[in-house]
Amino acid sequence: MIQSTATKYALRALCHLAEQPPATRRQAREIAAEVDVPYHYLSKILQDLAKKGVLASTKGPGGGFELGVGAADISLYRVIEAVEGPISDEECMLGLEVCSDDAQCPMHTYWKRFRADFRERMRSISLADVVAAAEKKRRLREAVALTV
Repeated sequence: MIQSTATKYALRALCHLAEQPPATRRQAREIAAEVDVPYHYLSKILQDLAKKGVLASTKGPGGGFELGVGAADISLYRVIEAVEGPISDEECMLGLEVCSDDAQCPMHTYWKRFRADFRERMRSISLADVVAAAEKKRRLREAVALTV
């Protein structure tokens, strides 16, 4: 459940797209350069996000990627699920082959609760929330820089 590099890159790219004016399409190469992510890696991630409906993709002149729905309608869980697939309740934190409610490892109860809490929290945070928090931090840094 520790998020992969692919998910981190997806979130960076999605936040960047969410900050663009509505209906602004960006090419994968531009996005990769602007968020400092390897182009070939990000290109595949963006295609996966488009297949899952998180992004819309248009080919040809003036084409590129844009959010498939509003940033407020994209939960962080939806992004994680689009990139990594559903969070499994069967994966053992200790890496044991058999770990379930019937055959529990020592961490099972805690890890199960953590996964449920994590899913709920990630479903409650939207891409718009993340972008708003980033903007608030940016303004605060700028205000502090002006006073120094």
